[in-house]
Amino acid sequence: MAKRNTTKKKKELEVEENVSLKNIFIVILIVLIFLGIFYLITVKVTDSDTGNSDDEEVETEIQTEEILVGSSFNRAGDEYLVVYYDKSDSALSSISSKIYEYRNKTERIPLYEADMSNVFNKEYVTDKDTNKEPKEASEIMINGATLIRFKDGKVVDYIEGQDSILDYLG
Repeated sequence: MAKRNTTKKKKELEVEENVSLKNIFIVILIVLIFLGIFYLITVKVTDSDTGNSDDEEVETEIQTEEILVGSSFNRAGDEYLVVYYDKSDSALSSISSKIYEYRNKTERIPLYEADMSNVFNKEYVTDKDTNKEPKEASEIMINGATLIRFKDGKVVDYIEGQDSILDYLG
């Protein structure tokens, strides 16, 4: 009888080992399936976020026509114009239109815009008299729409008022 009990116990151990190996295999298989599904979902989401997964070159354009007042004296070129006005003021929209027309001319002096509603330009706005002959950017004080023509790093023309600017850009 003792021999029967030991064979019975051996068979039970073998069955338990087979069951535990089977369970480990099932768990590993389930984990691999889960990781595969997670990988496929991740690939699908990242491809849809980027539009397509091709490595297409996208042309980037740097906007150089709008500047800050502080950089007025250090533009490239010997001669250029800077128009200072509040772009958010609808009453000054004719200046924007005239600037667009001016930029489409074949022969013209480079023209830059400084939006006086920009928080970085607020320190240059004044309600008092303006300095019509600034020698550096820190001396510029703007009161309303203004156009300044720079030549060789110096102020050549200082035009104030919307109508005067429109006539100048003619």
